[in-house]
Amino acid sequence: MDRLIGVTSLVVFAAAAGTLTRHPAWLVFLGLCLAGFGIWRLTRCHHPRPLGLLPPTVDEHGERQPPQWFCASCGETWPAVFEHANPPAPRFTGHDPSKALEAAKRAAALELRLRELAVKRAGMDKMDKPAAKPRRPEPVPIQSRRVAG
Repeated sequence: MDRLIGVTSLVVFAAAAGTLTRHPAWLVFLGLCLAGFGIWRLTRCHHPRPLGLLPPTVDEHGERQPPQWFCASCGETWPAVFEHANPPAPRFTGHDPSKALEAAKRAAALELRLRELAVKRAGMDKMDKPAAKPRRPEPVPIQSRRVAG
């Protein structure tokens, strides 16, 4: 759309320049202003995508700066409006030690379940393993294994 406006203003300027001698001075001035505006619109940066997103920071005065968009073509930055008028209300604050034991149990169960799934995904499921042979309590003598020949 910006280029269409710029090209249109250049066409109007060319038409005004062609009839420069027959029109009053204010019309010539208007044509020059339109041409200048068109050239300015055509030569400015249109911020081609992708844009960079700078994170929120704290400046040297200790004031919070909001996140900003950054154009690598021209180096311009402008605020990225992600802020809402009503920030979310905190529902929980602080630490409740009475819930720590239950949370630790849930974390251990989750870790065990993740390990089981990883073993199953790797194809080393416990059901696929051959049963371990029972060990004999005493050594087997070699003489009983020899065949008389």
